[in-house]
Amino acid sequence: MADYLDYLEDSPDVVASKDKLSRIIVIAIYLGIWAIALMVFWFFTRGSDAMGYAFVFLWVVLPATTFALSLVIGKNDYWGRAKWVSPVVFGVMYMLAGYATLSAANMAAFNKVTMPEFAMIPVGAIISVVGLGIGVVSHHMKLKSKTEK
Repeated sequence: MADYLDYLEDSPDVVASKDKLSRIIVIAIYLGIWAIALMVFWFFTRGSDAMGYAFVFLWVVLPATTFALSLVIGKNDYWGRAKWVSPVVFGVMYMLAGYATLSAANMAAFNKVTMPEFAMIPVGAIISVVGLGIGVVSHHMKLKSKTEK
């Protein structure tokens, strides 16, 4: 009976369903935190709060979220080889966070449109690559330990 319960727990349909749900949750968490960061800027800060906002959200919250979720993606091997595209996505989202907040407020204040700071993309991507790399190493160590048993 215990063998059958173990089989049901590891059934391919159940595992695939949980894996798909986990991927959706990872995406939703990042987009949710990213959206909250933008809402905090536009609804709860004033001009004098810009440096504090930048420190909290652009230098701590978003990079920590990027690192943590990249670690999860690597550790769980989400999207197979395509997971290595995620640093580019995280980098673009990091750049857009700054552009949609501080740069947009500056453009509105001075009535002048500026280009996004594309130099921010590698910053977000590097943070993601580090988390992804650690996650991939962890995943391979887990696989190696399973095969040795």
